[in-house]
Amino acid sequence: MKKVIRGTVFVLLLSLILRHIYSVLSWKDTAGGYLSSVQQLYHTPKNTIDVVFSGSSHCYCSVYPEYLWRDYGYATFDMAVSGQDKSANYYALLELLKTQRPKAIFVEAYALLYDGYSQEGNSYRNLLSMKNSVNNFRLVRETVDKERHSDYLLRWPIVHTRYAELTRYDFVQYAPSEYGRGANWEWRQGAGAWPDAAKSCTATAPLSEENLRWLDRLLALGDREGIDIVFYVAPMQVYDAEQAVYNSAAEYVTAAGASWIDFNKLYDEIGIAPESDFVDAYHCNAYGAEKVTAYLGRYLQENYCLEDHRGETAYTDWDQSLQLYEHYETAQGLDQLDLESFLHRAAELEGVKLILALEGDFANSTLPLSQYAAWLGVPQEQCDEGGKWVISGGQVEASLDNTSTEVVCVELSAQDYVIFDNVSLKTGEPATNNIRINGEYYGKALNGMTVIVYDPMREMIISAKGIA
Repeated sequence: MKKVIRGTVFVLLLSLILRHIYSVLSWKDTAGGYLSSVQQLYHTPKNTIDVVFSGSSHCYCSVYPEYLWRDYGYATFDMAVSGQDKSANYYALLELLKTQRPKAIFVEAYALLYDGYSQEGNSYRNLLSMKNSVNNFRLVRETVDKERHSDYLLRWPIVHTRYAELTRYDFVQYAPSEYGRGANWEWRQGAGAWPDAAKSCTATAPLSEENLRWLDRLLALGDREGIDIVFYVAPMQVYDAEQAVYNSAAEYVTAAGASWIDFNKLYDEIGIAPESDFVDAYHCNAYGAEKVTAYLGRYLQENYCLEDHRGETAYTDWDQSLQLYEHYETAQGLDQLDLESFLHRAAELEGVKLILALEGDFANSTLPLSQYAAWLGVPQEQCDEGGKWVISGGQVEASLDNTSTEVVCVELSAQDYVIFDNVSLKTGEPATNNIRINGEYYGKALNGMTVIVYDPMREMIISAKGIA
């Protein structure tokens, strides 16, 4: 009997250990940078998503649920994964429908132009992010060569090689992957796409068996579940042969009673500007997404009776996601400002912590560094003497003068901390070593001013400057 008990305890302990190890090694992103729409879905309360947008990166780059929440209070969600192919799209929607009852699903149609995965990382994002389930099992069986079924179903043969790339978010949950709404925000501006083919090509092309199967599956899903299926093409570079496929698909789905929206044909109507609204020729940035999402907001308002859920406790994920978006938005272009504009902007930012230092022979700078420190919230009498400060909401949270032998440690967030000391006085080290964030030296000026802007919600430094 004792052997049975010991054996049972051993198996339970081993299972717990392996489960913990797997949670560390498991695949955790669907768009890069630990951002996972699948994790976000699993953390969403049941029956709160009213409208779903699904597809590949073209979906999460062109539709920002935060805009629809901000402007209408609509509870929408991007069930989007990088490189999501037709099978992954279908099974991801089935997984979503286990817990959600949306009134409409908008399917981004780029998957009509390819089969499978051009990048191995995208196969991992689509096949390893979903929980072990019948949907995941069928997806793997349908997508992966038979000899690799066990690798993707067991997962260990793939993820055990991740030891060398682990970071803290493998051990600690990345918060936006809980409350984010699936979008991947980006403000970079690159060469955009011109809609020549969409405007001029009227030809059609035969739809492949795979494309017909996908379209039929989605149409049948909508009929079976009583959900409107709307297909859309995000703004992107399209050539004649690709547009001919879209034209055929548009004819096919509209004949079946579904709707089709081609944003490449709507540039003039919604004001898409290729020179400013794209990250690259295939993906919108936040400026382009705002125009696409505004059109969709009007479409939803005209075609559906959706509730404004703002203020309801079940929808705090949408509030948090909008708040995080606003943190990203306000930080855009911070480092491109001239010095005085940067300082004024840093002082005005809400929800950030400023880490400042006046070190060394700062008083002889040709710039008014003491005045700059006062702008940022340092009391005037301390500015002339120099020192180090953490400022939050315009108020000094912690400080250390330049002659003190003390060590000051300030928690910046649950994950990050800053340490002030005057180690340079004791050991002759550079004054830049007097500021350490998570053990790394962050002083930027030997004889001048250091300004670090830290965002606790994002748990990251968004700007760090040395001013001499």
